[in-house]
Amino acid sequence: ARGVFVGVVRGAANVTEVVNHNLAGLTADEVFIGERNAHQRMLTDAMSRGTANRTIGDSLYLAGASVARGVKSGAMGIVEQPTIYASKHGPIGLLKGVGKALVGAIVKPVVGVGDAAVLVMNHVSEATSDKVVLLKIPKRLRRALPRKSSDIPHGVQLVAYDERAAKAQKIVTGGESLDDVYIGHVNTSTHLIISSELCLWVIEKESREPWCLNWDEVSHFRMLEGGMMQITIFSQTGLRSHIFHVDSPIEVAQLYQLLAMQRDKMGNCSSNRGSFGSLDRSMSNGGVEQLFQVHIQGVKTQQNNHVFGSFNKSRRNVSDSANDEIEVIEQCFVRVKKLGSEQSTFFKLLDEEAWTLIYSWGQVFSGLSSRRCMAVGIINGTGSDLQIKSTKLLEGGSPCYTIHTKEFKEDQNLLRPGGAIILFGWGVVPNLLQDGRVFMNIETNAFVADLSVWKSQSSKTKLQSTYALPMPGYQVGFLEKSYDDSGWWAKYWLLVRKT
Repeated sequence: ARGVFVGVVRGAANVTEVVNHNLAGLTADEVFIGERNAHQRMLTDAMSRGTANRTIGDSLYLAGASVARGVKSGAMGIVEQPTIYASKHGPIGLLKGVGKALVGAIVKPVVGVGDAAVLVMNHVSEATSDKVVLLKIPKRLRRALPRKSSDIPHGVQLVAYDERAAKAQKIVTGGESLDDVYIGHVNTSTHLIISSELCLWVIEKESREPWCLNWDEVSHFRMLEGGMMQITIFSQTGLRSHIFHVDSPIEVAQLYQLLAMQRDKMGNCSSNRGSFGSLDRSMSNGGVEQLFQVHIQGVKTQQNNHVFGSFNKSRRNVSDSANDEIEVIEQCFVRVKKLGSEQSTFFKLLDEEAWTLIYSWGQVFSGLSSRRCMAVGIINGTGSDLQIKSTKLLEGGSPCYTIHTKEFKEDQNLLRPGGAIILFGWGVVPNLLQDGRVFMNIETNAFVADLSVWKSQSSKTKLQSTYALPMPGYQVGFLEKSYDDSGWWAKYWLLVRKT
């Protein structure tokens, strides 16, 4: 009789678990699903290790926590989901967010109750069974970890199981719930730096706060004297450098190798896209953000200190006469056409105009008429004429407008040395059929580029949605690659040079 009872309870627990898994998928909330999967693995680990001492009170406590988590997630979704979807997709997104929130408010608490029931039933079956319960401790299996190198690009090195590597891998994969591959890690005195196939992870040991970047969000890296590594990233307010002190020469070499493996995925390191390494080495202090200290061919005057993107997020004065898109562009055109590289504030003024254009656009088109927009600036540092062959929107709701400085020949589409242009375009109003994205294609005699209003979604693809590919004899790099958190605008600055 005992065996029959145990079999029925275990069968009911298994069926409930399957139903719960399907209900969790019904919410279409990846954050909730990922948190639930990680929590389930943690419970399996913790409860298996303490089976002998676990009481019904412990199981009821964990069951209550599962119910509370489901109710809390459902309640928070009512507030968060409409806001998130409205910020990304406008009025149509608001409706989607409300629908998703209502489904979650009903389903998530049910999933929590189901998880609680599974916990209690598993405890009852284990307590009444006369068989020894085997530990169900999740382990990281021995495996081949990808160890790429420039000598053997497709080689794989077999490494023995390592507890620290297992913990690093758990962070990268979210407890095997995320589709990513752990590559390696370096443990410094202040940070844990982890490299994966898709991302760079940096965890500060004191605060335990992690930050994770797609490789496409990393501009470049370089070694400094005294066992330090400088990693420069793209941020919403321009290029920012982080310096990490590495304790030993061996760890310096390991960190350099981990970063070098992903060089082709970085914004300004890829040999295919035109490395900015030589430009970076020629600077006496800092990285590409210290551009004013470097002589750029064609620029007539040394530029004042400026970081492209530093104006972003600042409020600008919007003219009352700018009532539509044409007036916004025309006013910017009149101001930019007066600018020239003989001015020491040339770069600063160009960046200010690009941000003013985006800010004005957001003020004129807001609410139900909101549209995504993108501004792309190009500086000619080649020392010769730059032929602008074509600029067009592959996706969008407008032509691609050209706003140029005085060093531009309109009749031949030639950008003279030291000159600059700003390309601007926008999308349609988001609706049920279109999300209103903007995707721009640029072709010149020095480079071709595809640029999106959104960040690249995956570093696994060979061809990124955002890239600049130089022609032989030229070099192109991103001085800025900034995005709105909600995807309403993107801003780029490209510098073109000769190798």
